[in-house]
Amino acid sequence: MLSNAKLSPTTRGIKDLPERIKRLEAYENSKAPTKMDFAAIVGEDLWAQHQNNLERVRSLMRESQELAAKINAGVANAYKAL
Repeated sequence: MLSNAKLSPTTRGIKDLPERIKRLEAYENSKAPTKMDFAAIVGEDLWAQHQNNLERVRSLMRESQELAAKINAGVANAYKAL
């Protein structure tokens, strides 16, 4: 919230940041988070399938990003050649 990142509240000029931060901290400190053991709830096998799917999605996203970079470079080179 306090960084100078392009779309951070600070950069966007949000005026009451200290008050907002105070309210968020108060909320976070209001009670302990609820911890749940999802594998125990849904079963080890189902949870393992989900984790495997998640890793496959991440891998495909990495692969897609690499492909997009190659496409971007090809389009940029073609544009420069015009």
